Amino acid sequence: MSILYSISGHHAPLAILIAYFFPMLVMAFCMISLTRQAPSAGGVFTFTSRFLHTSVGTILGWAYAVACTAVMAMCAIIGTEYIQALFPALAGALNAKLICTGMVLTFLAISCKGVNATAKIASIFLIFEITVVAGLGLMGIIDPQVPDLSVLSMYTPQGVDGWSAIGPGVLFGVWMLANFDSAINYIEESRIPVRTVQRSMLLVLTSAFVIYTLAAIGWQYAVPVEKLAAIIEDGNGGPIAAVANVYLPPAMAWIALFVVITSACAGMQISSSAAARTLYRMSEEGHLPLALSAVNKTKSPWLASMIVSAVAISLLWWKPLDKIVWYYDVVTITLVMSYMAAIAAFIVMTFRRQRFGIALALSAPASLAILVLGYIGYTAGANPVSPEDQYTAWYLGALTILSGALILVWQSRVSRKPVLSKVQQS
Repeated sequence: MSILYSISGHHAPLAILIAYFFPMLVMAFCMISLTRQAPSAGGVFTFTSRFLHTSVGTILGWAYAVACTAVMAMCAIIGTEYIQALFPALAGALNAKLICTGMVLTFLAISCKGVNATAKIASIFLIFEITVVAGLGLMGIIDPQVPDLSVLSMYTPQGVDGWSAIGPGVLFGVWMLANFDSAINYIEESRIPVRTVQRSMLLVLTSAFVIYTLAAIGWQYAVPVEKLAAIIEDGNGGPIAAVANVYLPPAMAWIALFVVITSACAGMQISSSAAARTLYRMSEEGHLPLALSAVNKTKSPWLASMIVSAVAISLLWWKPLDKIVWYYDVVTITLVMSYMAAIAAFIVMTFRRQRFGIALALSAPASLAILVLGYIGYTAGANPVSPEDQYTAWYLGALTILSGALILVWQSRVSRKPVLSKVQQS
């Protein structure tokens, strides 16, 4: 939120509103349509394999799994930073790595317990987060501390910067609302698979929009937006702590830190499951070693989950914890590639199944959404969060594609072996 306030200032709610309707809602409807036609826990992998090309599916499925693994590590770092702020005795680089490792292993155990355990834990986090984040927003609206502030002015792009500040804010708002598609990864364990996932995606996206809007509006009524924009995230709770200090007694100051920890844990949990289930589906369809399709008695892909967690832990010990921008670059470029490919799959599917005029009308907003996402990918490398990391996101994207291409080479060699053995037998 502090970054959004620093970009869009008073007009942060408008940036979130635009991001919700375009491109996120457009992408959600694309995903809903794709889920109806190709229901699978593979998500992006399945969509691109079926409607674009199997090789594209392999590379983009792999890219999506890499993105989710990077999100795991990034969330572990964020959670650890705030755990150390909450308990200063745990400060130190070695302790940070140990805490990160413990968080990853904890949620590995939860993931292996199956979807019911995952849902129960996630529900606890969700209730707490909504209560604190949206509750502080409502308190700001009900009991404002900043005079002469109008909600209407927050949605009117007038002032010194005008629309020039809204554009970058919208791009950041896209990431605030991202990850709603993770519901697809649980489709094979849903009671009413397609309908449950379709409703879940819209519910998650819309709920996130409402909660962030309440915060973006209400927090400005509690603390001047200039002060919120100037806050630097360093384990101090960020803007939410500044707002909490206005309405909550000092004895409850820990809530601002704890809500960031639970949010990080929730992100890590859902990303862990999404990566493992994508690898599971790729294995089931012969794009990865068959062993990755192994499931336990709770139908959880335990081996894929263990490998994803091991990679995340390796990243945490290899890459310094203060290099969180590196993880941000990995997540940005890989998710951009995955989302763009999924929307492209929707366009191809639409032209295959609809009349030309209808397909053209449906594809127009989807095509614009691809351009917006492409621009986000471009800015991630050309205009990074940190100047010293310029072009890093592009390099990491190229490396991800290269590693996916190596998987294709492995896959082609494995598929040739049965054919060669048959020829030799003949």
